[in-house]
Amino acid sequence: MTAIETISRQLQGNVKDLMSVKVHTATVGTHVNIVADLMARYALRRVVIVDNTKKVIGVVSQRDIVRALINPNATPEGEDAEPLRVEQLITVDRPVTVGPEVPLARAAYVLATNKIGCLPVIDSSHCLIGVLSISDIIQFLAEDNVEGMETAFEMYSPKNDAKSRMPAYVRKMNGDLVIPLKNIENKRARMDYAVLGYDPPTGRILIKFVRSTTDEAIATKIQDDNLIIPAQGFVRHFSLIGKVAAFEVSDHNQSKFLVLSPKSTSSSTVNAMGTT
Repeated sequence: MTAIETISRQLQGNVKDLMSVKVHTATVGTHVNIVADLMARYALRRVVIVDNTKKVIGVVSQRDIVRALINPNATPEGEDAEPLRVEQLITVDRPVTVGPEVPLARAAYVLATNKIGCLPVIDSSHCLIGVLSISDIIQFLAEDNVEGMETAFEMYSPKNDAKSRMPAYVRKMNGDLVIPLKNIENKRARMDYAVLGYDPPTGRILIKFVRSTTDEAIATKIQDDNLIIPAQGFVRHFSLIGKVAAFEVSDHNQSKFLVLSPKSTSSSTVNAMGTT
């Protein structure tokens, strides 16, 4: 069995299913100091360098930036010396890129064999549309190992119905799920989108954080130190109004999953989302 065949057993799908569409870039001609500030501000490991038409020129890593800033020979000497531009740090003539339809297994093989941290994803015009990183692959594999958690839940899709620790609750006016951020253990976890599941026998709600490319994904927002998941369709679909007033929150797998369990109090089945 070849390496590609071995990887294919664990990595199903194409690059477009896993790539990040939010990519930090720098345009040709940008001063290295500006890119260094960008990396420091957003804790970036690398930045994709593009020209004015969004065509990929190369990728610059933290190591490249540090080497340029501490090496006294990195910039020309003299009072009239031009500032070091970010494209001058690129050491390869042609960047390694990938298309969105390429199988994930093959992209992972390219990342591993070329010993690079990410692959810029380009369209048919060779313009940047996303990026696939080693971190994306690792996160995907880690999530795949805990998928069994979902089997106890009946999953919900918006398309089917409508588009100290503190308890979570459901807003009585609009059905939003409200989870205090104090319940989130990994403060740097990606929580922009979530899919929801429900276990009728126990009344538990599953919250799984995913990428926006997932059809079932619901966009979340942060408000007043709470994570808000607009879940009116979910609440209506499973007839949750009147069932519970508050939920205990369990954090799983570095905040990739949250499980909301109904609080066992004498008032938990009364005025579930309030009447006044």
